[in-house]
Formats: sequence, C-alpha cells, structure tokens
Amino acid sequence: MTMKTKQFKIGEYAVGGIIKVVMDDKIVSIDALDYVTRKPIPFMKETFMKRDRNEIDQCLINLTTSYYTDKILEYIYNN
Repeated sequence: MTMKTKQFKIGEYAVGGIIKVVMDDKIVSIDALDYVTRKPIPFMKETFMKRDRNEIDQCLINLTTSYYTDKILEYIYNN
C-alpha cells in the first residue's frame, strides 16, 4: 500500500489556504495548512475510512467551498 499526498493551494476560499490530503486504499487524512508557513492549523486535521464519503464531504465543506470540496472528493475517489 502506497501513501499518496496532495496539497490543494486554494487561498482565501479555504481555512488556512491549503488543504492537504494524505491517503492510501483505505484511509484518508485531511489537514488544513497555513498558506504562508505551511504548518498545520490546530484542530483542523481529520482521518476517515475511505468508504465514509459523507463524513469526508462534511469535513471538506467545513474547510472550503463546495466547488473545492467537489474537486478534492474527485481526487480522492479517482486515485
């Protein structure tokens, strides 16, 4: 199992400005990072089972707009 990592540099439309996704075949970790320092925003990290799509969707909606939520979900479920 290989871990995949991707950072979505969203800017003012996301908490912190960057949403970081780390995942493998079963687990998805979502983290909000500060745009300038690239450090994690406290209490803005969640880990889910990949099959829990509704929970992942709700987490992303709390971090960014629906447009970027859709883009990130597309990445998660197509990779």
